[in-house]
Formats: sequence, C-alpha cells, structure tokens
Amino acid sequence: MQTFINWIRSILILYFLMMIIIYFTAGESYKKYIRFFMGLVLALTLLRPVLTLFGKEDALWDGIAYESFRQTMEEAQLDFGHMEQVENEVYRRQYERALEEQLLEVAKEKLLDIEAVTVSLNAEFEPEQVIIREGLYGDGEKLRSYLIDVYGLGEGQVLVQ
Repeated sequence: MQTFINWIRSILILYFLMMIIIYFTAGESYKKYIRFFMGLVLALTLLRPVLTLFGKEDALWDGIAYESFRQTMEEAQLDFGHMEQVENEVYRRQYERALEEQLLEVAKEKLLDIEAVTVSLNAEFEPEQVIIREGLYGDGEKLRSYLIDVYGLGEGQVLVQ
C-alpha cells in the first residue's frame, strides 16, 4: 500500500511541477513542445509500476538509452561530415592564395606589370577561373597567353581586367 501511495505522490508532485513550468514559460510557441515532453514524462511515470510488475522496466530504460546513444552518434557523424567540408574549403582557399602568389612571381620574373591575380578553384582543386588585373596595357594579355599555354586553361577561364 505504501508503494501505491508513493507512486500517487510522485505523480501529483510531477504534475504540479509541470503546471508551474508551463505557467512560467515565456513564449506561446514553446508551450506545445514543453507540454509534449511533459506528457511523455508523465506517461512514463504512470507506466512505471506496470512495467515493474511485468519486469520490463529495465528494457524500457535500456531502449531509451540505446535510442539516445544512436541519436548522439548520428549527430556526431553529421558534425564530422560538416568539419570535413569546412576543412576542404580552407584547403581550397589556401591553395588559391598559393597559386595567386605563384602567378604573381611568374609575372615578376617575366617583368610584367600585374597588379593582382585572383584564382578560383573548383571542387577538384583545378583552376576554374583566373582574373588578371594588369598595370600596363598588354601585360595582362602576355600573362594570359602564358597561363593558357602552360596550365592548359581555356580561353574563357582567364580574364584580363
């Protein structure tokens, strides 16, 4: 009988705590989620004696723990995939900057007046587009023809401004 009284007491305390939380919830949009979660907690509290009676209480908690672990692993896999994408993007940017510096060095060796070179790479780290900003008229065209010959870039991939 004492177990039954303790069970009823825990349900009432839980119910009153839930009502207090719902009353002090800031936004109306969150109340439906809080009510849903609290309904689940209340349902589990109500089912606990029945599950204990049939010896399934541990199976329920084990199932909940397994599901929580599975969701955590899925989130970790998504986070790892995102980190890999960010890492590839950082490598791509660094490679673009290195190519830009290399092309400026080539222009300097050929005594060409080039103000800046901007390189954009595709997903396979191949030059997608090269933009040359020339200082003297015609120097950009010389560098352009050099890049097309040496790097095998297409006519539309190298622009001179």
